[in-house]
Amino acid sequence: MQSYFLAPHVYPCVTEDHVVLLDLERDKYIGVAREQMSTLAARVKGWPLIGASPPPAGADVRSPNLRADAVLSKMLAAGMLTTDPAIGKEARPLRMAQASAPLVEPDLEWRPRVTFTDVARFLVASAVTALGLRLLPIRAVVSGVLRRKARAVARGERFNIEVARRATEAFIRLRPLLFGAQDACLYDSLALTRFLSYYRQFPTCVIGVQTGPFGAHCWVQEGHVIFNDAPEYVRRYTPILAV
Repeated sequence: MQSYFLAPHVYPCVTEDHVVLLDLERDKYIGVAREQMSTLAARVKGWPLIGASPPPAGADVRSPNLRADAVLSKMLAAGMLTTDPAIGKEARPLRMAQASAPLVEPDLEWRPRVTFTDVARFLVASAVTALGLRLLPIRAVVSGVLRRKARAVARGERFNIEVARRATEAFIRLRPLLFGAQDACLYDSLALTRFLSYYRQFPTCVIGVQTGPFGAHCWVQEGHVIFNDAPEYVRRYTPILAV
């Protein structure tokens, strides 16, 4: 039987009742239900099983297999799968630390120090991020973040939580001047990661999903610390992509 691999631009995660795939090439999410897991696990290298139970007596087992075959065919046609192991990758979900603490905790009396340099860098980061999201496909935007972090690693940059905290405090105080994070989590997180790069800090930008009902969210994280959201809210989502 032919084995398949996920294309490099496809990212999986496992929720309580689905395997969800993020296709960066088409900027789409695809959900695969529990009853189709066994068939896909037999064909796609590394495909996760989420406790698929055996069918009840007298059930028509052909129907889930036919639906799984249809999903497989659509994924092949869309370029989400490949037969070449040199190009593709195993369908192993992302593993990362669970969110448990906020980097900053603003309140009604919160007035962090903001410098002229902070303002200038905030405006540049916000403008460049807005232009990127408007003019470039999401895959190109993500590739840009990865290249920026790779250069930082090559330079030997180290994460400094105090520098990151002070810069993030400035960003959060300035943010209402241009946008609201509740309505633009992807933009907010990408702008924040670019802003922090001007301070030589390179945390991780994470996209997560939930099912039942479906939803997607984006935030910035380093280890178990969340920069621009509440940990208890972020934990509703299963990480699918981290850059």
